[in-house]
Order: sequence, then C-alpha cells, then structure tokens
Amino acid sequence: MSINDQRDIDKELADALARAKAGVDLAMIELPDIVVFPRLIPAMPATARKARSTGILLGRPGPLFVKRGHHVRYRLSDVYAWLESSESYSSTAEASMRSATSIAS
Repeated sequence: MSINDQRDIDKELADALARAKAGVDLAMIELPDIVVFPRLIPAMPATARKARSTGILLGRPGPLFVKRGHHVRYRLSDVYAWLESSESYSSTAEASMRSATSIAS
C-alpha cells in the first residue's frame, strides 16, 4: 500500500470521526474494512474477511456489517458497540484467570 493510499485511509477515518463529533448519527456513518481494521479494531483486514465467514473475530462474535453490492461496510455505531462489549482487565493475570475460568466452565 502506498503512502498516498495510507493518507487517503487516514483522511477517510478522520472525516468520519469529525462527522460523528459534529453530531451525525453513528449508524449513518459507514466505513470500508480497510479503514476499520486495524485503525479502530485491532485486527488485519484479512482477519476481518475471515471473521465475516466464520462469525468469530478475536475469539468472540464479530462486529455487524452491511453489504452495498459487492462492498462491505461497517457502521460506526456497530464498531463502537463491538468495542464497548469487550471485557476490560486491570492486568494480564486477571485476563488469564478469566480466560481459564471460561474454558473450564
């Protein structure tokens, strides 16, 4: 990916976040996967493509998406909802303990 492509992606994300800050309904702001991944969700676009087939991203149900013809888009509201539904931890030890507990259940 060229530097100009990177700049275009960064500009698209900045424009979307500026619209959100200006009060545009987050459900009305749609972004392509290359903007969402890894800038908003910490996974590569190829991982996101696989997750759309399996329904699982980073060990849990993936974010909702919409199809516009052959194009996949992610509503900013769905991205934020997916991020907010993530469990938070105060340490890696706590994360490991929760993970071990859920596996044992």
